[in-house]
Amino acid sequence: MFGLNDRGVLVDGRRTAYGTAKQSVELWRIATDKGQHGKAAEIVRVARNRPLADVLVAMFHQAAHHTAELLFLGEEETLGLLRDRDLRAAFLSRA
Repeated sequence: MFGLNDRGVLVDGRRTAYGTAKQSVELWRIATDKGQHGKAAEIVRVARNRPLADVLVAMFHQAAHHTAELLFLGEEETLGLLRDRDLRAAFLSRA
């Protein structure tokens, strides 16, 4: 309707925002698994203060949607991370 997919710069921007958000949750999981809780907290802080942090919040909300498997088709690992209770609490709490 608005032609948002007709402008390459907009598509690239959304792809970059998604990739950045995905990296944040992956890095949080790695740090947490290694017991590096200070580093995990810093990853959350940085992710919250990045431009387009709302993309990450939207991803968490979409992961809970009943069509999430279709929305994240080919991104099953990311979907699993977004559904992780501890990860959700870390990123979505307002500590």
